[in-house]
This record gives sequence, structure tokens and C-alpha cells, in this order.
Amino acid sequence: MGSLSAAELMKLMEKFGERVDAVAVLPLLDLKAPLKQALGRLQQGFIPPTYGWTEEKTRLAYAYRGEGSWARSIVVAAKYYFTDEHHPDQVGYGKIARYTWRNNYRFLTLRIRNILTRLEEALGIRIRAKLYSNYTSIPEKVLCAGSGLASVGKNCVLIHKNMGSFFVVGEALTDLELDFAGTPFEENRAPAPPDFAICGECTRCIDACPTGALVGAGKLDVTRCLQYLSENLIPVSRQIREIWGDRLYGCTTCMDVCPHNANLSPWGEKHDIGCVGTGEDLISLLSYSPAEWEKRFQDNQIIMRDRLAIVQNALICLGTVHRQAPADLIAPYLSHENWIMRVAVAWALGRNKTARSRRLLEGRFAQEKHPAVREEIALFL
Repeated sequence: MGSLSAAELMKLMEKFGERVDAVAVLPLLDLKAPLKQALGRLQQGFIPPTYGWTEEKTRLAYAYRGEGSWARSIVVAAKYYFTDEHHPDQVGYGKIARYTWRNNYRFLTLRIRNILTRLEEALGIRIRAKLYSNYTSIPEKVLCAGSGLASVGKNCVLIHKNMGSFFVVGEALTDLELDFAGTPFEENRAPAPPDFAICGECTRCIDACPTGALVGAGKLDVTRCLQYLSENLIPVSRQIREIWGDRLYGCTTCMDVCPHNANLSPWGEKHDIGCVGTGEDLISLLSYSPAEWEKRFQDNQIIMRDRLAIVQNALICLGTVHRQAPADLIAPYLSHENWIMRVAVAWALGRNKTARSRRLLEGRFAQEKHPAVREEIALFL
């Protein structure tokens, strides 16, 4: 095969008609400057130890996980997921964030794989590739912004001129040797840092963040982000529980208030891969057996999370929205081996404000040893 230009490759991919909503091709970028910025965030404490993200992992990610020894180019694609579906307005319903209604990451990865297969057929070659989507394994936002497909907003989320922020991205590192003459990459392969020009003077996302996790333009304190908190089994402060609302999984406040998302058309595909819908009745969720849980969330991102993290979210929701949850249904968590769960159910029972809830809390208080759990129960006695 002769030398193939990036422009020619793009024309081939468009000809295939594989449904991705935006696509770009770029060489392996020089990521030294973005790496320095990422390490700075780590050192500032914006990424908590519980995230499991270390300096070593950061350096590996920004070195393409060693795949740069053979990879020569990157295909970056995006999939729009904004549909006309909505959360029902009902008490006791836990909302799942829009980007988790389906497994759009897997859906997009399959589409990228199809594109590569079509390329192999058209070019008569084998293409070595490594695919990613929804991974911190490589710096996806940096690569997508560096490709020119989207820009990073002040809320640290990618923004596309036609899709707003309601899209996911995926990448394929490939061994395709491409000619980037006549492209911005001919002279410079170092991505520019975010300038937030796409946001202008707007600070709606920063102002609206429920926990103040957005501490500045492009600066996210992950330790305070409701998305992070909802993904992990970690203590949630009473102050944050008070504003938790009915979030069962995830938070999109910073995206919901963004002007770029205000007038989008709901043309996202309603595929079935990992489709879990917009949320779940909280009482039903707490009643699931392990087999029912597996069936309910199979192929979705939620199944990757600690089940107890999602149960904690449900208990916090019950306390926050004052649902009169059957006390005896959630009471078993008062004796759970994990003290975090005991705090969460104490919150739910205490906010329930029934005589039965009070008796259960009194009984547990008499035998509880953990200071955080005793403190929580004492607030309601």
C-alpha cells in the first residue's frame, strides 16, 4: 500500500456509512505538557487516594500505555446519546444520569471496530489496533480536544458544536502510517492547553455545582464531585447528603446548565446495549437478589461498581427525599459489617421519622461501637 493521507482515510471512513456521529484521525500527540498538568492536579489533592490513581498510572496513561512502540495514528470517534427520554416525576424514584442509561461506550467501540474491519477490506491490509472508550487508561479528553472534534469546557467536560456535551468518545490506536501533510499536525503535534474560549465569560457550571467541586475554570476537585461519590463506597458527609437529592447514580448538573446543551435535538440512537432506563424505584432496588441485580444491570457501567455503593446511594436518596420507606426492609443494614452502610441506613431511618424507625435506631445505638455510626444515630434520638 502506498502512502495514505489522513484526508484520504477520512473520506474512506465517511464512505462506509458506519454510524458514528463525529470522527477524526490524528498522529500520536506529544503529551508532555498535558502530563505535567495532570500530575499537578494529582499533587494538589484534587484526585483522592480512593480513586486508585497514582503518578505511575498517570505517566503510563500519557505514554499511551507503551503502545507507542507500534502505534502510529489514532482514530477518535464520538457518539451522541441525547434522546427524548426523561426521568419520571415521582417520589421514591432514584435517577440514573443520562450518560448511563445505556452503555454507549461499548456501542461506540463496536462501531469503531466495524470501521477498522471495513478499512482492512478496502485497503487489503491487516490493521493492528487497540480500542478504548470510557477508560482512564489513556487521556481521552486530551486526544479528542487535540483532534479538533471538541473543546474542553470550564466544567472539564468536552463540548461539541452540534452535540453539546451529550456524547461519548472512543479511540483506536492503530499502526496505520499516515501522511499528515496539509493538516495542523504537520508542524506541531503538541496539543494546546484548554483556553475555554468555547465558554466565553459563562460560569454557569461553576456556579451551579451542588458541592462546589468545580473550584475554577477547568479545575475539578474530584473529592467533592457527586459523580465520583456515587461511584464508590466511601463515606458521604451529612452536608453532601443534604443536597444529594434523588441521584441514584451520577450527576449532570454542570452539563444541564450549560448553554451548549440548551437546544439540542433528541436524535441519539436508542440502542439496547446495556440499556437500564432512566432510573429505578428505590424500594425495588433494595429488594433485589444478587441474580436480579446482575440481570438488571448487566452490560451497563453500573455493574462495574461495588453494589454496596449503589445501595448506599439509594439509602441516601430515601433519607433526602423523605420517602416513607418500610423500616423493616432497610433495617438489616443497621447490622451490616461495613460501618459506611450503617451510617447510610441510620440516615434513611432517622429522616423517616416513624415510631418504628426510632425504635430500630434506639436498639442499634445500644450496641453500636463505631463513633461515626453512633454520632449519626444520636442525631435522631
